[in-house]
Amino acid sequence: MATWLETCQQQLIRLEKTAVLVDKLDTLCGKTQTDLPAELLQKLAIEQQRLNNQLERLRANRFEVAVIGLEKAGKSALLNAWLGQEILPSARERCTFTSTEIWSAQTEHDQLLRIEYYSKEEIGILQTQRRDALASNLLSEKEKKEIQEDLDDTEKHLDAIAEFTKLKSGFSQTFIDISEISHHLQEAIFKNRAQSLAIKRIQLKTVRLRSDRDIIFHDVPGFNSGILMHAEQALERLKKCDAIIYAKEMKQPSITGPEKEMLIVTDAEDPAIRVADKVFVVLTQVDALDDPIDFKETYEKHKNYWPAVPERRLIPVCARAHLVEFGIPSEDTLRRSKSADDKAKLKKLGITDGLPILKESVNYYIDNERALVLQKRCDALVNNMRYYASDILQKLEPLYASFADSDSDSHEDNLLGKEFNQWWGREWQRIKKDFDVWYSESIQGRTEADALGAEHQELAALHDAYDEKIEALLANLSTAQPDELKRIYTAGGTISMPDSREGNYKIREELFREIQQKFETELTDELAQALQALIDQIVRKTQELLWETEDVRKTLLHSQMDEAIEQARIRHGFQVLFLRFGRVAVEAFIAKPLQARERLLNERAAEIKTLEAFYLSTNDQPKQEGRLTHYLRYGLWEKAISRIPVAVSKAARAAKAGSELAETVADAALAVSGRGSRSKAVVVQEVVESVAAFKEELERSPEPINFEQVVEEINGDLAALEDYLKNSVFYAAGFITYCNQELERIRNRFKEIEDNERQWIGIIRTAVKYERNPRIPYNISHSKRDFRLRREIALELREVRDSYTHLY
Repeated sequence: MATWLETCQQQLIRLEKTAVLVDKLDTLCGKTQTDLPAELLQKLAIEQQRLNNQLERLRANRFEVAVIGLEKAGKSALLNAWLGQEILPSARERCTFTSTEIWSAQTEHDQLLRIEYYSKEEIGILQTQRRDALASNLLSEKEKKEIQEDLDDTEKHLDAIAEFTKLKSGFSQTFIDISEISHHLQEAIFKNRAQSLAIKRIQLKTVRLRSDRDIIFHDVPGFNSGILMHAEQALERLKKCDAIIYAKEMKQPSITGPEKEMLIVTDAEDPAIRVADKVFVVLTQVDALDDPIDFKETYEKHKNYWPAVPERRLIPVCARAHLVEFGIPSEDTLRRSKSADDKAKLKKLGITDGLPILKESVNYYIDNERALVLQKRCDALVNNMRYYASDILQKLEPLYASFADSDSDSHEDNLLGKEFNQWWGREWQRIKKDFDVWYSESIQGRTEADALGAEHQELAALHDAYDEKIEALLANLSTAQPDELKRIYTAGGTISMPDSREGNYKIREELFREIQQKFETELTDELAQALQALIDQIVRKTQELLWETEDVRKTLLHSQMDEAIEQARIRHGFQVLFLRFGRVAVEAFIAKPLQARERLLNERAAEIKTLEAFYLSTNDQPKQEGRLTHYLRYGLWEKAISRIPVAVSKAARAAKAGSELAETVADAALAVSGRGSRSKAVVVQEVVESVAAFKEELERSPEPINFEQVVEEINGDLAALEDYLKNSVFYAAGFITYCNQELERIRNRFKEIEDNERQWIGIIRTAVKYERNPRIPYNISHSKRDFRLRREIALELREVRDSYTHLY
């Protein structure tokens, strides 16, 4: 016969192989539930849980014994006798609310007492369950009385109980001799009522169990306690037990309802093993019988209830006598027993106290019988799993096996053939139409886009951004700050006696340099960002129309160039456009003082007329020809606005009067000097020019003669520059036209990518094929997924078949 360790190792290997098969079956069934009967799936799940429980026990190599029985059947007394120390509550103490576990310790230094308490919520649940039990008709009056007592005591000691519920880690103490923790247990379990009501679990590790085996005794709360939580604890212990010590009062040979429930649960949890194969029926309190004949007849009745249990596992025991003779009995046990009477009574009945026989029987089971039980249990688990696997394979293979050798790529390509092309053709026409409508409403500019108010609302935002940037740049010029102006003006002289003309030139030189630098860098970045925001709107729309498919932006914008290069190109475009007229405006207004612009007016006449034309055609003011020229020649902006109409009418009248005066002056000059070589016409022309020069000198603003006047002239020029930058340069530079060209390029690119290059269909086809985008409304995706799933199931079926075969 194989030893326990040999059997354990062999069965562990078998069950682990079976677990691999079950995991594959579980995955398979999750995908094919509709093809399998619900009853079969339920049976498989139950058997899988049993398999996992058994694997857990084998890996832990523990032997777990459930000590069960009705309340007052003597379970705790039996365990006290086994340990040789009366430390667990018994007899008069009620402990149905406590689950006690006794673990074997390898050495004395491994011995430990641990107490776990209920939580506050669990105490509340227990109270509710006690009230429910009292309201039912399933309990005897005695049982109801005890539950009422627990209910009342809990309410009475609720505050004290709450202190224990706060101890989430419970109580732990190591010990060498078991007597060291006896008083802790006595105090916790029945001397301190609040503490006893708060205890959920007691764990005791001791060398008084066999130290050469990993053994756990579970003192399971009584099934007939009437409390659901106690019953659940009992069920949990029974499901995991390898053997059962069933404490049954000797004088009660019949099996009651609660006892039957316990045994049914045990039988159902381990259907391959009869209860008789793993139960030890311990007939407790044998000293309650005095007559040998009565004892023999009662014993026979018990045997009749357990015909399949070997007699070595049907053992009469008197735990109290064993404690009195060999252990350290409690005072209560001593009061209820007289050693001589117990010995005489047992001798009269022809038995011993039974503890040595029970221990010997349990040890024999551990060393021998449990290997056979394990073999039988594992055989049943493996055979059941093989049966369910065979049943599942028979049901699924006819449905899926043929898909295992199918070519998924060719199948998917067929699904994305002619039908897909027809669908996409219709969709693309709809997409283009929707895109054009949206572009016209949201992006496209109106006619004469570079006229004020002609740009679309979206492009007007570009103008606003431009205006804001112009204002910010001119408002934050470091050169234009009062202290800096004074510093530049007085450089090389004194504030009281400076050369105003030289100071004016110095200020304008540095101011011109700073403005040019800012305009060449910061301004164009702002414009490029505004245009990029509009481009992003187009990209987002195309992504939306193409169902947010990946690679749309990359394909639309950057298939030919890097994004940074593209942005640099846009910035450069704005820079070129702006500097074409922006540089002229800065040069005209800032580079030279008022008195030194005549040459500039002649050299930049064409650009100045262009700026005047765009300003006049875009500004709300009535057309005033020559306004910019007049300002640059004569000075203050207000004069340029107010004097141009007056100057024009005066010039007309003066022209006539001037010609008459010139005639008179010419006649007088010729009369005095003689005609000589000069004609009258030449003299008249000289007179007209002299008069015009004199009038121009009278109209021109006087040259600044101090710092305040210089600053006033420069501030006037800055204000005029800002006005022209906003209301003339923006339009003269053609920013809106440039933006529209860039936006049109993106618009056309979106349509050409499909119309000329057929790229969008490729991107959408790939997304459909590999299921990268569930938003695409092409209804063949479910067929593709169905095929993939079927092929996947077919391959998994093949793996299950291989695992199934290897179990033989």
